[in-house]
Amino acid sequence: MAAFRRSILALALFAVFAGLASAQSSTQMACTTLPFPNAMRAEGKSELIGDLVISCTGGTAPANGTAASRVDFTLTLPQAVTSRLASTPTTTAVASDALLLIDDPNPAAPTITGAIAGFGSNAVPLPCTSTNTTATTIQGDCPTFVETDAGTGIVYASSTAVNLPVTSADNIYVGQVLGNTVKFVGVPVVVPGNTSGVARTFRITNVRMNAAAATAGVQSVGLAITNTSGSTGNPANLFGTAASQSAISLGTVAAGISTAGTKWTAANPGLTTCAALTAGYAGTVSFAEGFGSAFKVRQTPAAAQNSGQSTVLRPNTVPQAYQTESGYIPTANGLPGGADIAGLDITGKTAGQADFGTRLKAVFTNIPSGARVFVSFTNVEKATATNIGSPNSNFYSGSPGAVQAASGSSATTSFAALITGGETAAEAAAAPLATQSNAALGAIPADRGYAELTVSTTGSATAIWEVLNTNPSANETLTFDVFVSQAAQGATGTATVNLSFAPTASTATTIPIFADTSGSGTSSLSISGCTTVLIFPYVTSAAGFETGLAVSNTTTDGLGTTAQAGTCSLNVYGINATTGLAPTNTGPFAPFDATGKAFPASGVPSGQTAEWLVGGVAPGFTGYAIATCNFQFAHGFAFVYAPSLSAAMGYLPLVVPSPTGRAAGNTAETLTQ
Repeated sequence: MAAFRRSILALALFAVFAGLASAQSSTQMACTTLPFPNAMRAEGKSELIGDLVISCTGGTAPANGTAASRVDFTLTLPQAVTSRLASTPTTTAVASDALLLIDDPNPAAPTITGAIAGFGSNAVPLPCTSTNTTATTIQGDCPTFVETDAGTGIVYASSTAVNLPVTSADNIYVGQVLGNTVKFVGVPVVVPGNTSGVARTFRITNVRMNAAAATAGVQSVGLAITNTSGSTGNPANLFGTAASQSAISLGTVAAGISTAGTKWTAANPGLTTCAALTAGYAGTVSFAEGFGSAFKVRQTPAAAQNSGQSTVLRPNTVPQAYQTESGYIPTANGLPGGADIAGLDITGKTAGQADFGTRLKAVFTNIPSGARVFVSFTNVEKATATNIGSPNSNFYSGSPGAVQAASGSSATTSFAALITGGETAAEAAAAPLATQSNAALGAIPADRGYAELTVSTTGSATAIWEVLNTNPSANETLTFDVFVSQAAQGATGTATVNLSFAPTASTATTIPIFADTSGSGTSSLSISGCTTVLIFPYVTSAAGFETGLAVSNTTTDGLGTTAQAGTCSLNVYGINATTGLAPTNTGPFAPFDATGKAFPASGVPSGQTAEWLVGGVAPGFTGYAIATCNFQFAHGFAFVYAPSLSAAMGYLPLVVPSPTGRAAGNTAETLTQ
């Protein structure tokens, strides 16, 4: 009998434990983690990581009217979270525009009809705006109860504990950011049950990361679903293994700008100030994508780029990689341009919306005094010094609309337009598209879009273009023309051109924002003065001989030439009879005027003649001399004489067509007098 009782007890205990195991198993949902990795730019400080969706089915739903279980979702990134914050980050978590969406609310595209058409994935987006923050209360404690539709058996979340729901429960939760974590607190979990036939989804979106601080390559995040303070239960009993994951791939970091294709290309020939430069073609700046979606529009559709409208809601059932600077922008009616949802705006800005599309910046420094700099209003193709002004020069013409394709893209799908600011929040707020000028500027046709940059007193100027259309499937290159104006004989020099994304200012609080990597694209824009180079092939001051050299500045004439003044110096190359040495270069030697006086620092005035006696600068010398004069139309004469022999001869020096002609490695040269 005792043995029988023990057997009965054992069977009873087995039944109890089996029942508990069955209850736990049926309560637990079958959850799948669905990451949607996003491509992030290594230069970006506010790069969107991919959406993370936890999709759950099954389990046993609690009874109608039961309060939903509450959990916290914590996402841990490898670098700092840089989503838009409600205030300056401190040691306390700060509200952000990172969002957790329950069942992807989207009233614009209902998938079912009937009594529960306004719930679940057909619900109006409703944010939980509870301000409960004390340790003894549930943060984000918005009323959520379990309800089941009698007709369909579908389980949903209601804000009221009645059988006939008045409204759906809050379905958007705001992320709290601290360092490299973002936490969604007090998120209700309504187990869908085995009869619902639909999944309960939790989507984390609009999370941004400082990719500029990351190592290139795959970026993994950790996910932890834990109890909310004040709630009971074990999240693992609800979500299973999905409740704790250490390495979920949500993005890849790679260079957004290709250093090989992002460059300054100088025009050939270069710029000189022999005569007045009137918008002389200086060359181009080009920005090349490091990967296909590195250049992004602000949002979609393109028509909403600069109108302040919201973006099209992304597909809710199949989240995808972001091809825009903006993330997920919920609106009250789920439509582009719909009203903002109260409680989701951060610092007065729409949740998920970027301040502008990708911006590309060219910074010119050390611009010679008096020079004016112009850039094409939008991107151009195949522009060269020879086709400027022709009908087929491929300049952008007119207002944004009829555009030129970016290199690597399909026809007329990509262009960027010049803006006026954007480095700081104040500039971004007042940075409309720049107004293109149609005033005639010599070489630039009046119908070609261009704008003049403001050159600072320190000789710097900045051009910033915003991407307004792009093809994410192609690696594109956007190219812009640069023109320079300078007075005849104006200041010369070499300007530096640095290229990067924008903004990079440390004070900027915009989205996007980038690290300054422009050093890798540093190059130069040169403006040189007029130069005439004369070669005297034989000069001597050996014993009993002397050579006199003369160079006239003939820029004063009756032919309309601009009078120029410039220095003129002499270098001699050959043998010194006194030392027997063969110097590679002796000089330079400044000239004297006809009265034996040295010329002023400004050089040889127009209409005057510079003179040298070789014996006076290089006694006992025999060889050749080169005179370099910084003005046009220098012409000379050499007079070799031997007083003791009463003998003399003279000749004209040869003119080198270009000071750099020899450096180009030509095997032959054509010199004239």
